[in-house]
Amino acid sequence: MARKPTDADHSAKADQFPQPEHAPQAPQAGDTGDSAQLLDELDALRRALAEEAARNAPDTPDMPDDEPIDGPLLAVARLFPGMTRHRWLALAEEHGLRQWFAIDLDKSTNFNLRELQKAVEELAHQRDHDPLTGLMNRRAFLRQVELELQRVHRGGAELCLAMLDLDDFKRVNDTWGHACGDLVLRRMADLLRDATRAYDVAARIGGEEFVLLLPGATPMRAQALLERLLQDMRDETFECRGATFRISFSAGIAGCKGATVCRAEELLDRADKALYEAKASGKARVRVHRLSGVPDYDRSTMVQSDEKQFLFSGNDD
Repeated sequence: MARKPTDADHSAKADQFPQPEHAPQAPQAGDTGDSAQLLDELDALRRALAEEAARNAPDTPDMPDDEPIDGPLLAVARLFPGMTRHRWLALAEEHGLRQWFAIDLDKSTNFNLRELQKAVEELAHQRDHDPLTGLMNRRAFLRQVELELQRVHRGGAELCLAMLDLDDFKRVNDTWGHACGDLVLRRMADLLRDATRAYDVAARIGGEEFVLLLPGATPMRAQALLERLLQDMRDETFECRGATFRISFSAGIAGCKGATVCRAEELLDRADKALYEAKASGKARVRVHRLSGVPDYDRSTMVQSDEKQFLFSGNDD
């Protein structure tokens, strides 16, 4: 089997991709991270409610905030263990959350609510994740892609989406059985988790098809990551029914940057076309789908003309 990643490997992985502005920060001493999670969820909920209100806005003028509400009224609840009233008031003051209300729960009153939330979270996880690999499924992955694309369009950032397909996987099932095929799929999922950052998203969207969402990654950097991941997979040795074998994958990459209008399904389609090119050119390859008019190099790594003059002349005159 291939060696396990070391701390040095993870440091190199983190250095390869610049951290996107929205990436979660490591919790500070004494901070459980609850505040960041709460703010992320509230921000996503406010955006969703604003978009829903815009779609269903009546032709009548807006009513004052203190006007009585006729018709349906809904309260949305979410438990946040570890959150105190003092911390909530500070967050509400800093981030304009005064329309949200918080209710203290002590140990004698919150047991049933905790159990209910646990059941809801378990059901949501089952709905959104592949039971074999534990990765996201297609539906949950597409939601994540759309959220990241909104950030790309707002902030001028970029991202890449990679589609991976195990080469000749049917042969594994036909020769060594589906239990062996499941072993290969789980190992592929493990490699994806080991090779990516905390805010990258990996998913299994088909039998032997996987996808990766890489916020902040240029196509060149995404390709470098996928090629290292491909080598890791090719180094794996699988043992089934007394026999050993190796397996590879092919991958296609598509990117989106700045004001470019991209949709999740369109990104998947472009990545799929690049994957088809990788398969057609001999498998065990990584290909990038290029948009017309977009350069296929990473400008952030290039030496500018004035820097070249300094390097070759030794002065900056």
